[in-house]
Formats: sequence, C-alpha cells, structure tokens
Amino acid sequence: MEEGKTTFFWYWFVNIPGVGSAARRKLLDRFGHPEAVYGAKEKEYRDILNQRQCVYLQRSRNTHRINQSMSKLQESGARFVHWESPEYPRKFRQLFDPPYGIYVRGTLPAEDRPVLGMVGSRTATPYGLHTAREFAKVLAGEKIQIVSGLAAGIDAASHRGTLEAGGYTLGVLGGGIDTLYPRENFSLYMEMYKRGGVLSEYNLGVPNSPGLFPVRNRLISGISDGVFVLEAGEKSGSFITIDQALEQGKDVFALPGRVSDPLSAGCNRLIAEGAVLVQRPEDIAEVLFKKYEKFRSKIYTKEVKSLAGTEEPAFKDPECQKIYELLDVNRPTSFNELLEKSGYNFVKLQYILLEMEISQKIYQSAQNTYLRKF
Repeated sequence: MEEGKTTFFWYWFVNIPGVGSAARRKLLDRFGHPEAVYGAKEKEYRDILNQRQCVYLQRSRNTHRINQSMSKLQESGARFVHWESPEYPRKFRQLFDPPYGIYVRGTLPAEDRPVLGMVGSRTATPYGLHTAREFAKVLAGEKIQIVSGLAAGIDAASHRGTLEAGGYTLGVLGGGIDTLYPRENFSLYMEMYKRGGVLSEYNLGVPNSPGLFPVRNRLISGISDGVFVLEAGEKSGSFITIDQALEQGKDVFALPGRVSDPLSAGCNRLIAEGAVLVQRPEDIAEVLFKKYEKFRSKIYTKEVKSLAGTEEPAFKDPECQKIYELLDVNRPTSFNELLEKSGYNFVKLQYILLEMEISQKIYQSAQNTYLRKF
C-alpha cells in the first residue's frame, strides 16, 4: 500500500469521533487494517460499536474533510505518525494500550540511547526545581534523553536543564498537539519544538483535560527506560506514571527527602518499597546504561545449537516460529504476503515481527519486506 494512502486511512481511523481505544482494538482485531474498516458495511461492525458510534463512523468517511484536516495539521508544523510509520516508537508497540497514531513536532527520541522520564510536583520547592534542573543537565551530558510532561514545576525544570546542556528532551502533552498548559511554558514549548520534540496522542484543538493526563502518563513511562520521581506527595499524580512504569517493567528512581516534608513523603515511600535511592545523577546513569547494554547484547545473541548437533527451533514462541518458517534467506517476503499466508490480523503480525526483529534473526531488506538473517 502506498505510504500516502496508508497514512490517510490511519489518520481517519484514529480520528473517528466517539470511538475510543477499546473499540478501535476490536475493529482492528476483526478487520485487520483501517482501510478494511473504512470499506466495511454497518452490519459488519454494529456488534462492536453502539448506534451513535456507527453513525459517527459512517459520517466520518469524507475524503475531502479528512484531507483538509491533514493539510491543516501539516500547516501547523506538526506531523502524524501512525502504527506503520518507520519512525513510530518501538517501545509504544509493547504497551497494553498503544496509540495507533501520534502527533509530533520536532523529533522523537533516538532508539540507540537510553531515555529517562522525570516527573514530580507542579508546586515543587526551590530545592526540587534546582535538583531536577541540575540532574537533567548532567544526565543529558551523558547522552541520556529526558522525557517529561511539559507541566509546571519538576517537568519544566527537567526540560530546561536538558536544553541548557544541549541534550535531547521530549514533552508529552495532556491535550492536543497545539495546546499548552500552563501558558507560561510557551517559550519552553517553542524551544523544545526546535531543539527536541513535543508529542501528543491528540489532534489539533483538543483542550487539556484532567481526564487525559493519566492516559498521557502511560506514554511518558512507555517511551522511557526508567522513571525518576522528585518531590511527590502521598497522593501525587506522579504515582500514576510510576504505577504504569512498574506495570511496564521499567526501573523506578526516587529522590529522598526530609521525613517532615510532605513533598518527600511519596518519594520516601517508593524507596521503602524498592525504588532505587538516588543521591547523584550517576546512580541513575549506571543503572540505565547497564540495563541498556544488557538489552543490546541480548538482541545480538546467536542461535543456540543442541547437543545432538541439530539446530533448535529459531523461536520458542510457536507464532514467531510459524512466521520464521515462511521467510527465506534470499527471497524477500512482503508484509502483505505474510499477512495472507499466516492468517494473523494486521496488529498481531506487527507485534510478532517486532519481536523477531529485536531478536536479530530477521531483518527488513526494504520497508515492510523481510528476510531471515541466517
């Protein structure tokens, strides 16, 4: 499928009014691809969507309005990155509820360097703001990429410290790609747009809403290798990000504080429960680089031979092995061909191929065209 055509269908799919992530997953499970959803008849999906959603879907299939909306996004300086885009973050594919499309200004984090999420109170103390800024400077100097939520307090201090060190930082918004909260971060937003990146799961014009921040936080932890929390009270919103990071198997770091300080209560509790106690930036850098190098060495591991001298299956997972057996060392196989031969739906095949590419046993000879490596 042509890239422009693919982008059109994904853009339409993630912007259907009233259709949330759970319904989108069900639609993809059934139809395999947004293009198939676009061409489906109501009777084919009315058991997935309610009556109002069915009406919204039908009315949304307007080529002129979709192209007009895409043009408006481009004119704003933002771009749409969808599930099949080459730059779509691999870490997002591992989420339980991944975004099928994101909106980006600037650049996304490089995948060959560690990423640290930094979160904390919006009403941080001068000590907390200074610590966040200085830690971000040092970590950015070590080529660690910093991600936060572009909010007041710890978020803004982390972004500023990274930029001052000439490092890369990404802001993940809790509203549309053109919305900003608080307004006083406008100059920071513009600087990050030019020297780093800004990301949102929401299109132009979607206002900030408290209900969107927990959804946003899963992307901060999802794109990070670890999350560092500075100054968080017992009921801090930062714990939403921390809980998601733990569910995703990410490292959690915490800055200790005085037992009498309410803004340190959350951090101290995290440390008591097993978070890495952080006293200096190196405490974070050492863990991240050790974990990252372990991951890098793992994906370059060669095939294991059995004692009998015969090769073991390339993959223990039968689904991966099934796809592996459909591939050849010399003749490239397209994604669409694998889709047809395997019988898997679009999203499931994407997940399987991602795992296989991470293992370094297959590779793409061209976009969406696969070969065995050995």
